[in-house]
Amino acid sequence: MLSTKTLTNLRNAQSYFEEHLAVGDYYNEGEKIAGEWIGVGADTLGLSGIVGKEAFLKLCENRHPQSSERLIARTNKTRRDNYGREVANRRVFFDFTFSPPKSVSVAALVGDDERIVAAHREAVKAAVRELEAFAATRVRIAGANADRTTSNIVAALFEHETSRALDPHLHTHCIVFNATRDATENRWKALQNYEMLRAQKYVQNVYYHELARALRACGYTVENSARGNFRIAEISPELCARFSKRHRQIDEQTDRFLAEHPDKASGNIKAVREHLAHKERSRKQRDIPRSQLRALWQSQLAINEQALLPKAADARRVVAMDAAEAVDWAEQHLFDRRSIVHEHDLWCHALDFARGSGLTLEEMKRETQSRPYIRETPGRLTRRDVLAREWAIVQFAKNGARTRVPLAQDFAEHEDSLAEEQTIALRRILGSRDFVTLFRGGAGTGKSYVLRRVQEELHRFDHATHVLAPQRQQAIDLSKDGLSRTQTVAEFLDHGSLTDGAVVIVDEAGQIGARQMLDLFTLAESRGGRLILSGDTRQHGPVEASDALRAIERYSELEPAELNDIRRQDPARARNQAERTRIREYRTAVEEASQASVEASFDRLEQLGAITEAGLEQLRDELANTYVELASKRESAIVVSQTRAEIDEVNERIRSALRQRGLLAGVEEQVTSLRQVDLTAAQKNDQRYYPEDHIVVFNQNIGRCQRGDIGRLRAIIKRGVIIDSGPSLHVIKPKDLDAISVCRPAELTLCRGDRLQLKANTLTSTGAKLANGEIVTVSKIKRSGDIVLHDGRTLPASYRQFVRGYAVTSYGSQGKTVDHVLLADSACRAATNSQQWYVSISRGRRSVRIFTPDKAELRRHIARSGDRELALSLDLIRKERTAIRRGLLRQLKPGRSFAKAVCLIAMRSWTTAFTKSRRETNNEIRNQQTNRTARAHVLAA
Repeated sequence: MLSTKTLTNLRNAQSYFEEHLAVGDYYNEGEKIAGEWIGVGADTLGLSGIVGKEAFLKLCENRHPQSSERLIARTNKTRRDNYGREVANRRVFFDFTFSPPKSVSVAALVGDDERIVAAHREAVKAAVRELEAFAATRVRIAGANADRTTSNIVAALFEHETSRALDPHLHTHCIVFNATRDATENRWKALQNYEMLRAQKYVQNVYYHELARALRACGYTVENSARGNFRIAEISPELCARFSKRHRQIDEQTDRFLAEHPDKASGNIKAVREHLAHKERSRKQRDIPRSQLRALWQSQLAINEQALLPKAADARRVVAMDAAEAVDWAEQHLFDRRSIVHEHDLWCHALDFARGSGLTLEEMKRETQSRPYIRETPGRLTRRDVLAREWAIVQFAKNGARTRVPLAQDFAEHEDSLAEEQTIALRRILGSRDFVTLFRGGAGTGKSYVLRRVQEELHRFDHATHVLAPQRQQAIDLSKDGLSRTQTVAEFLDHGSLTDGAVVIVDEAGQIGARQMLDLFTLAESRGGRLILSGDTRQHGPVEASDALRAIERYSELEPAELNDIRRQDPARARNQAERTRIREYRTAVEEASQASVEASFDRLEQLGAITEAGLEQLRDELANTYVELASKRESAIVVSQTRAEIDEVNERIRSALRQRGLLAGVEEQVTSLRQVDLTAAQKNDQRYYPEDHIVVFNQNIGRCQRGDIGRLRAIIKRGVIIDSGPSLHVIKPKDLDAISVCRPAELTLCRGDRLQLKANTLTSTGAKLANGEIVTVSKIKRSGDIVLHDGRTLPASYRQFVRGYAVTSYGSQGKTVDHVLLADSACRAATNSQQWYVSISRGRRSVRIFTPDKAELRRHIARSGDRELALSLDLIRKERTAIRRGLLRQLKPGRSFAKAVCLIAMRSWTTAFTKSRRETNNEIRNQQTNRTARAHVLAA
């Protein structure tokens, strides 16, 4: 692995060299570790070969190692923090530590294979050269505020062989000093390591790949894992565990610390472990010569374990791999859920796929450089088809503006009249002359009620309608709200049964990706239909790549019908004046979150007393007790959290508290549920990502397999994935991998009253729908394994894709409404942003409570935007735009679908002024259609 830390204290940095880097974790009098200089910056300073103490300490002090003059102009040693305290300011150096898997250390050091140590050294140097390419410095001249890539570092390598517990632990510290040469300004400046840290995973994979390739050449068998690491198959897990005493010590220290200081524990257990590992280091071992270490390790092995050590083997032929195959896999994996990627992310995942093969870094880079990506400096890129899809969608919407007759001239007034804002929105929708009509409304503004009235009026004017939603549960909820002919977008597109001239109403359109949206547009246009897209791009978007609705809102210039007045948090629901005031303030906080004023929203809820800060264990107990109190009053509540681990913990706490209070009664039954492993299609096509205990579940009827059938992976071949369902084998083609889910079994104890969240769509034996994401309550568990639900439906014994349903993710909570929402902050920065905050706090009608281990950190985290980048956002230079315009249509081959031709026409519209007449463009489209005999139509600019 590759870990990093920063040293900001000069005295600590100097002692780190003398007491750790130069001696390792053991030392004998007179025995030192010789470091080695590396990096273009080191060469520039005249540093090469063995690291000397004098030069190292001069660099720590920001002095030139030869002349002793100041190296970097500014040396701010201290600063005042937000509390007025004096703290270290200057970053002295960064410690990038490369460590192989434990099995490699055991084979190299206990097995005494010097070839592995040499391979480790070369792999580290290769990785450091890649790390150096991302070195940069800040540019602040003439008001500039940017970073400039310098691609040079001053670094020193120190190789160690043991842990503090004297376990075999081969690792190398790469000390990167806070200095880089800016060739443009012709001076040394402070190093900006932001891009180096962003590329950390890629650099780690370079190290792993080079090391694994060398290990295979040495005759070892390398087994890659889904976690991104690998192991030597000849080294048993038992041997690895025997030589992991330091790891166990840190585990024990962590458990003891959390037990003794529950109020100081945070949700980031990794940070706690790192803190304790540094703070509670054991003393270095004296008088143990390096020559005696192997004997010490051998003495820890039983006689029969000596034979478990691998013997030196002859070199094996390294498996060849085509660069195109590795990059294809990386593309499929990354662009499945992203529109823009960094090129080093492509390299990272290509190396992950090809680890240990004969693929070289040069071959991989040549492959990505040769591909016709659309690029933006530095390093961001997209595929042409991704960008073309987004622009085809935008052009459908933009060029369909004011080209149709109004949907209805007027609408019927009802006694239960709409609010003024809703009336305006209804008139705007019914009077629309656009092919695509946008209807935007925040959480809890009453969009569904307006959509019901829209459908009623459309029927009154003899318009056929179809009502769609991305998810089955959303479609069911629309039916409950009074809309008819509801189904999921996927079901609608699969059947293609659009009535000519029909109006397609799509709710939660913000959760539809570009592929489905383009298919919807193409189908509607071909049948003379129209679309009404209802959604809120301030909430969570689609899982798949490209937030289509956001692209339309941002680039099509359509004017939406809009609802802003929140009706979910209604003070009229209050039982007294105090609660009325609280609900009113709560509503204002939701409004602020919807307007991107998330800090103001946070501050308002804090003033309202809705935010509780405490240690993690105390928070979990308090949250569970709060939920139980609400349940005892028969008030609906849901817990929302950011991570699956925290959700599992909270679910168990709540259930235990419910049992203790007698709110869950009856005999408990043990049930084996199936929990989905979140995989992309590319990962489903890679055996590494199938756990040992995996079960494959069919989500759709495909071939001879029915929805709900289960099986196991038998093999992966070029034609697809082979699944063994028992009676027979089934080949699932790569294009059909969405039809299966990879799951792991998990034991659940259930009784009457338990809440479950369903994780797959299906039908009961009586034809009742079960929806993915739906929260249900257990009424009875039959001997047959069937689970009878509170509403009378029955989960068949064959349906086991569910989890506990007291706590859910923010994404899973979207679209749900309860009396009270409880937000459990797991202190995970990566999973916390403004969208997550807005969706989470807006679920409740009457109250929200937030439980966090750190208010200040949570406030900072929610300020981050959760919007994914669109391919349209790439800032391309004019030269590249011209090249795209000239080349795209020529690249079309006869026989490609017309949908792709439409995308490319839209791309050309993007790269040129929109000066063509509608008639000219329609003629061009008809020519394309004739040449390719495709069944699609479009109205393009």
